[in-house]
Amino acid sequence: MKKIGLLLLCSLMNLTANATLMTGEVAEDAFVTVGGYDLAWASPCSDGLLESSCSNIDLTEQSGYGWKVITSSLFSSLGINASTFIVDYSSSNTKFYNGKNYAKAAGWFSNDYSHIDVNDGIAGLWSFADIADSQYWAETIVYRDSSSVNIPEPTPFTLLALGLVTLGISRRKLKA
Repeated sequence: MKKIGLLLLCSLMNLTANATLMTGEVAEDAFVTVGGYDLAWASPCSDGLLESSCSNIDLTEQSGYGWKVITSSLFSSLGINASTFIVDYSSSNTKFYNGKNYAKAAGWFSNDYSHIDVNDGIAGLWSFADIADSQYWAETIVYRDSSSVNIPEPTPFTLLALGLVTLGISRRKLKA
């Protein structure tokens, strides 16, 4: 028991200040859908694609779910602004600011930040995949076509387990 306690204490001492990138599909309460697109406020920093940033966003996992950094033309065509992200609920995936809740998904796209800077969004400081911007503080939005959301396929292990359960049930029926 003492060894377990010592291991726990050592692991707590080794924690870093950086956040851990959230894995899996972005939670439904962390993004909004507008004009056939899912939109997620992904970072309080610019995307880092064409300019330096305070923290580049990480699309390693989320690109597999269809997420991409928004372009200026899509942003304009959808009429996006900070109020686009106002939602009528409160959760761990919202940011409360001036009496309103804003959907935020930064935890899925950044190891450094899990918040958004609503003031910057209200001021129109956005970052785009197709425009280099020297404002490193610009907020990043990611999007995906909501009609083509990737539905995860079952793993081979899950299929094997399901097959074995089915065989077991059929054998029991044959014996009875």
